[in-house]
Amino acid sequence: MKMGRRWVGVERESSVIQTYASPRLKLVTEGQDAGGITKDVMWQGGSGFRVLEVSPSMFVAEDGMVFLADWMTNGKLAEATAAQLGFVHEIDPPFCGRKGRSRLVVVDGIVNESVVRLLATALPDRERVVICGTAIDPDSRLVLRDLSRGSTLRKIPAALLEEFRSARQLKLGFVTSETVTEEVQP
Repeated sequence: MKMGRRWVGVERESSVIQTYASPRLKLVTEGQDAGGITKDVMWQGGSGFRVLEVSPSMFVAEDGMVFLADWMTNGKLAEATAAQLGFVHEIDPPFCGRKGRSRLVVVDGIVNESVVRLLATALPDRERVVICGTAIDPDSRLVLRDLSRGSTLRKIPAALLEEFRSARQLKLGFVTSETVTEEVQP
């Protein structure tokens, strides 16, 4: 702040944030902190800070397999899925998210033909649906394609992990042979 830098602080105990870090940062942003280099840089306040709490992982790895953690119940799976896939978490049963003209449905269980038919009938005109389920009946993909063109069916947690990995590669600038094709001229 005082030196015009951006930084990230990490603290394991929330009590340390509440007792020491937040009060001090608040004083700094308000220009009330006389410590450090305040006089050297003629600091008078400004800038800001955020305190974020990191939740435990929604996945558990066991014997090379990935499963949802036990705490991902009662709407938490839908909320986390919406965030991970870039949807605004918006509860409008049976939908739990919206992104443009796409709706999100999260099913903690099997998505079969009956579920797809039910969801397709609830879908407003000219909208698509992304259905995420913890188990997918392969035949339900064909039904969804026929009932709602442009809609997709994704398996949790595989779809979320895939989304996370691809977003991370883009942010970090990783280049793979799949993302670049180069034409060689003689």
